[in-house]
Amino acid sequence: MAWTRQDTLDGLERTAVFGGLRAELRAALVPYAEPQELHGGDVLFRAGEPSLALYVLCSGSLGAFGRGLAGGAEQLLGAITPGETVGELGFLTGQPRSATVRALRDCTLLRLGRSDVLLRLMAEHPQALAESLRHILQRLGRRDAGEALTPPRTFALLGAHARLPLRDAAERLAVALRPFGATLVLDAALGRGQDAAWHSAREREHRFVLYVADAGDAAWRATCIRQADQFLLTAELGAPPQPWPDALCRSGGDALHRTRRLLLLGPPGAPPAQRAREWLRLFGGAVQAHHLRDDADFARLARHLAQRAVGLVLSGGGARGFGHVGVVRALRERGTPIDAIGGTSIGAIVGAAVACEWSDAEIDAQLRAGFISGHPLRDLTLPLIALTRGKRATRLLQRAFGTRRIEDLAIPFFCLSTNLTEGRVDVHRDGALWKWLRAGAAIPGILPPLLDRGMVHVDGAVLNNLPTDVMRDAGVHHIIAVDISGDNALPAAFEDAALPALPRLTWQWLHGRQWPSLFAILVRAAMVQSESSTEMRRGLATRLLTPPHADVGLLSWHAHARAIDSAYRYTLAYDALP
Repeated sequence: MAWTRQDTLDGLERTAVFGGLRAELRAALVPYAEPQELHGGDVLFRAGEPSLALYVLCSGSLGAFGRGLAGGAEQLLGAITPGETVGELGFLTGQPRSATVRALRDCTLLRLGRSDVLLRLMAEHPQALAESLRHILQRLGRRDAGEALTPPRTFALLGAHARLPLRDAAERLAVALRPFGATLVLDAALGRGQDAAWHSAREREHRFVLYVADAGDAAWRATCIRQADQFLLTAELGAPPQPWPDALCRSGGDALHRTRRLLLLGPPGAPPAQRAREWLRLFGGAVQAHHLRDDADFARLARHLAQRAVGLVLSGGGARGFGHVGVVRALRERGTPIDAIGGTSIGAIVGAAVACEWSDAEIDAQLRAGFISGHPLRDLTLPLIALTRGKRATRLLQRAFGTRRIEDLAIPFFCLSTNLTEGRVDVHRDGALWKWLRAGAAIPGILPPLLDRGMVHVDGAVLNNLPTDVMRDAGVHHIIAVDISGDNALPAAFEDAALPALPRLTWQWLHGRQWPSLFAILVRAAMVQSESSTEMRRGLATRLLTPPHADVGLLSWHAHARAIDSAYRYTLAYDALP
């Protein structure tokens, strides 16, 4: 489109940095503001490049890309929406770019180059500089508090086939989104034939825009895809999976790295096994599945889209993990939503029970059956690889979780294992649930490792016992972390450097002078490596819960009732604080 002086003034006025300036100061910036257009996928600048300009986004959507807190491949760190400025910190300090910024869809920007005239103008008008610095500090503060750059604003609901009740799903989602901001459902009848300026105006008027794609209108469907920050790929859970009709949504690269969510519409009750997997295997790259059965599921999805989702992260810690049951019970009583859950070792097992939507009584009963009645560590063997064979633990997990797969769970879930072959943490978001719970609980020396596709997996607590960083990288920024690994995990009641002879050792044991057991030493040793980074991971939590457990040993399964009750009362008291 033809760009005018008034368009430049309007673009500057809509920004937090320049919008508060007097009109004559904004007018003085116009000669230095150069219009620039990007097509979806174009790179604005790359991490490490010199900072030669700052930019004002007038329309479209940009994505900031970099490494997540847990490392790994490049990922989308956050979206940048119209009215925001990009690159101010590098512009003012001369530092290289800290992230790569690409267009998520077609964009119009204003480029303000690093010229002596512009810098002198800002120096002569400190109000402009102060406003820019305030904006930078606010953004850094939000980032340090765990918030993304900007939540996405536009979503395309794309149906797998024409028979889907897509409009009904959009209306239910809009109802769930409106507590977080004005929401518009925009279908072909309202938006067909409108130009980019009209769509930009609708996006300025509303916090969220839901584009509803009509399967029979190819032109309108293309518009929905072009305008979307995220894709909501909608299918009926019971329908036969078929190749996705939109080629641009089939892989992360084709989607220009925009987030893709698979919405599986289904009847009430537990989602059937394997069906989510059959749909997900049609796509390349990361796709998050959401099961939508009732209004509660739509509310959970809305919190994810608005970046208000609450993630629960549960640490490992042996028998102290029964405290997680008390925490969950208290959170449910308080009405605290649990929109995603992840954990390590015993925390992952409790988290999986929550993701299965078991009641408090069911969780309690299953854990008692598994860890108390089931005696998972009693199949002792010649300790060539581990003290136990691992068959009892495997059988108990299979009995509890059956054929469920992680992607079939009603609540998004992940668990961790330590990959000894590659020397890294593996995050499991799909696959057989029992299998990866078994891998993530394989305490070195006690349970044999899980061998899978040439890899050796042991307890995730070896490298990451409180995976708040994994939850953050998944896009969940309100995190309740429960750390039961804690202090005094393996106390010593006396001083000694060598074991006495067996008769003397037996006599001492009968008279109360007990060394820590081999099992307890191995459990504690598995957790020590990750504690050097635990403080950083604790700092990522919005709320950090550390239930008291000094009188519960790492293998004190008989103290389960005390651990549950203590954590329950602690969490109720914590939640009651202002």
